[in-house]
Amino acid sequence: AFNKYHDYYYYSLSPPPLCSSPPCPFTQILPPAPNSGAQNVRVEVIPVVRGRLGGTVDLPCRLLPTGPDVKVSQVTWVRWDRVGRSYSVAVSHPEHGASFPDPEADGRRLKFLSAGSVGEAALRDATLQVRELRAQDQGNYTCEFATFPRGNSKGATWLRVEAAPQNQAWAQEVTQGSVPATVAFCVSSAGLPAARLSWSTSLTHKAKVTQEELSNGTITVTSQLTLLPTRDLHGQTVTCKVEHETLQEPQILPVTLAVRHHPEVTISNYDDNWFIGRSDATLNCDAQSYPEPTVYNWSTLLGPLPSTVVVQGSRLVVHTVDSLVNTTFVCSATNAVGTGRAEQTILVRENPNPAGAGATGGIIGGIIASIIAMAVVATAVLICRQQRKERSPEGHSEEDDLGGPPAYKPPPPKVKLEEPEPLQLFSLDNCEHSPLKTPYFEPSVSTTEQDAPRYHELPTLEERVGGSGLRGPVPQEPGEEEEEDDEDDDYLDKINPIYDALAFAAAEAYQKGFVMSRAMYV
Repeated sequence: AFNKYHDYYYYSLSPPPLCSSPPCPFTQILPPAPNSGAQNVRVEVIPVVRGRLGGTVDLPCRLLPTGPDVKVSQVTWVRWDRVGRSYSVAVSHPEHGASFPDPEADGRRLKFLSAGSVGEAALRDATLQVRELRAQDQGNYTCEFATFPRGNSKGATWLRVEAAPQNQAWAQEVTQGSVPATVAFCVSSAGLPAARLSWSTSLTHKAKVTQEELSNGTITVTSQLTLLPTRDLHGQTVTCKVEHETLQEPQILPVTLAVRHHPEVTISNYDDNWFIGRSDATLNCDAQSYPEPTVYNWSTLLGPLPSTVVVQGSRLVVHTVDSLVNTTFVCSATNAVGTGRAEQTILVRENPNPAGAGATGGIIGGIIASIIAMAVVATAVLICRQQRKERSPEGHSEEDDLGGPPAYKPPPPKVKLEEPEPLQLFSLDNCEHSPLKTPYFEPSVSTTEQDAPRYHELPTLEERVGGSGLRGPVPQEPGEEEEEDDEDDDYLDKINPIYDALAFAAAEAYQKGFVMSRAMYV
């Protein structure tokens, strides 16, 4: 049936299935409503449209082309709330134009984009523009075309309004105790939809999450982290993770916990070497607390401090050690939570303690010196090895080593030498010859066999030319000059006796005007 609103007629529509979050179960192109008698009349919409709070968004809705006999009589936009109630928000008529049921609330924010067009063509594009988006604008919207004679065709769109939240996290100062307390907050303010918050920590904890809807429809989410407040908890870091549809990736917010606790006091700088006459001996009062100590107090177990002691805040100074400081000093530190104290007994000696600071320093110095010495030795060894590698030519092989002289001298063979015989000499003047005998050694012959020959004798030139009538030279006694040369040649004989066995015999060649050089052996 038709309903009349401000003299405009529109169809009453049954509510479509509600959609609380995308994607919604609506098709992009919807067929005509059942039992309407329509044929081949379809509506094109976008199933989900997103818009930012305070911004502008378009809700597309178009009637696909039909035959010339199909006439559009009216277009209506309806919004469905969370409980299933429907509200007409905009109507377009071919004769009366566009109208809005609530001109004060919606008339200035809603607009048909085809409002400037004329005739029935303007009704086939019913795209609705929504300006100044509000959180209340979020919901299911139905666009319905009333056609003649085909009946009604409609399509549904889910409008999702989003607002980027403001996220922050901070620590809540608590006092050390035995009852769990809230130590940190993480808040995501004015988001739409609500943000998801979670804590990341290895500590045993509990998280309490609450939501608050603001007047503009946005939601603030708060998460409280609850832990047992101990002094060990102070200074540790926990993280809050914020997830939201407007964020490309989760936002991580670190929080450093703060637990107030009384001071934990220790006394340092005593070296067990306080002796009579020592100057400027000091003690330090070290306090670990939150907040920091505001008052330091020095005393002794016996009462007030000796007159030779000077207090400088957390520091106690003894300019000259005497027997009066042979006592137990007490340091107390106070902050807003409480007071902590520590004691240190001083033993004053007549003479310096050799096992005290000096001996300790000597031991430490010796250890450091040993480490340095070992490092220097190791470095020197590595450098030497590197230099040896650099000196060795590339491609060096065992064959190159064999090319040089041997690293050791083999023992000389024990040979039986015969009497030296005259050398064979040649004279360029008369072509006379002197006898020559060349020894030939057999190293394989055992040295114990004295009777067996150790070498073979080659026939001398005299024997070979005897049949030819040639006459060899007559041996002569060498002179004094020759004896001096023989003394120089004894050097080789001393190096190895084999040179003596292979040496040329002395000859009288010097008297005949020619000289033969001594042979070289390798």
